Amino acid sequence: MNVCILQAEILQEPQLRYTPDNQLPVMDMLVQFPGLRPEDPQGRLKVVVWGALAEQTFKQLKVGDQVLIEGRLGMVKADLPGGSRTTRPELTASRIFPIQVGAPLVAEETAPRRLSAPVEPAEPSDGDAYATPF
Repeated sequence: MNVCILQAEILQEPQLRYTPDNQLPVMDMLVQFPGLRPEDPQGRLKVVVWGALAEQTFKQLKVGDQVLIEGRLGMVKADLPGGSRTTRPELTASRIFPIQVGAPLVAEETAPRRLSAPVEPAEPSDGDAYATPF
């Protein structure tokens, strides 16, 4: 199963268009996300959204908004000027959640409590050849 969850910032205004038969809305936007390490460059990725989610996202989001995007990551072929072709990554979104910068992700009352003592893994039985301790 191909599921990707990405926290990103919207770089370009979302663009809404419709399929050639004018039946299905499609929206795309460019987002950026931080590298894995502080010295890594920021990544950029095209996000495509279909259907009712495309229309809702187009109305509610703008450049600079922070979002969590859940979707399917794929590679698409694209034509370049001069007739050459390339492949690039693209995220097809299934859900998008706006993030308020500075707001806590988990409220204090709902945060999970810490255990007073660490949980020890169970010892495998002699007859369990596939059990591995953690």
